[in-house]
Amino acid sequence: MVTVLSRLASVALPLLALTSAVWAGPGFPDVRGAASANGKFLVAMEFEYLNPDQQVRTITRITYRVLRRVEFINDEFTTTNPFWSNEWDVGMAPQAEGVALPFISNDGEYLVLVAVNPPFSDLTVLRIYRKHLSGGEGLLRSYKLKDIWTADELKAHATLVSFGRPLWFAGSTLGFSVDGGAFVVKTPWGREVRLDLDGGASHAQ
Repeated sequence: MVTVLSRLASVALPLLALTSAVWAGPGFPDVRGAASANGKFLVAMEFEYLNPDQQVRTITRITYRVLRRVEFINDEFTTTNPFWSNEWDVGMAPQAEGVALPFISNDGEYLVLVAVNPPFSDLTVLRIYRKHLSGGEGLLRSYKLKDIWTADELKAHATLVSFGRPLWFAGSTLGFSVDGGAFVVKTPWGREVRLDLDGGASHAQ
C-alpha cells in the first residue's frame, strides 16, 4: 500500500509490498483517469486502437488529456456535479514501459507519467511534462530507475527477469510536494527523492 505523507500533496494508489517477483493475484487496475490533489484538474486517458472491433486490441496511440474544473462565476447557475473544460494534452505512441499512471499538479501545469513496471534499472520509470503557453506540451525530463534508486538499492532489489510484480514503486510514496515545486518519490527504505519540476534536478534525503 502506498503511504500518503502529510507533507506530500499526493493521492494514494493501491500497491503491493516489495516482496516477490512472482504475483499470482489480480492484475493492476484498468486506470483511465486521475484527479489533482485539490480536485481542480483531471487527466483523462484516451486510447486509439489498430483493431478496435476485436476483443484483443492493439493500442496505437495514448492521449493524456488535462481538463480544468469549470466554475460558472458570471452565471446564476449552481450544480452539485463538476464540469470540465479542455486545457492541454500529451499524445504519444505506446512506450516500451507500457501505459503509465498520470499525476497532475494542483495548478494544472505539470503532468508526471509513472511507468507501471517491475524494477528494471535501465527502464524509463518517470517522465515530467509541462504545459506550454501556446497550449501544447513539452517533455522536461525523463528518469530511469537508476536515477532514483541508489546503486545498493538496485543491486538488492532490481531485477532482470520478472512476471510483472512487484512494481518498481511498490511500498513507495508518490506525489507532488506541498509547495508544488517538485515531484517526490519516497522509497520503501526511507529515502526521499525530490525531482524539481522546473530545473529537472534531483535531490535525495
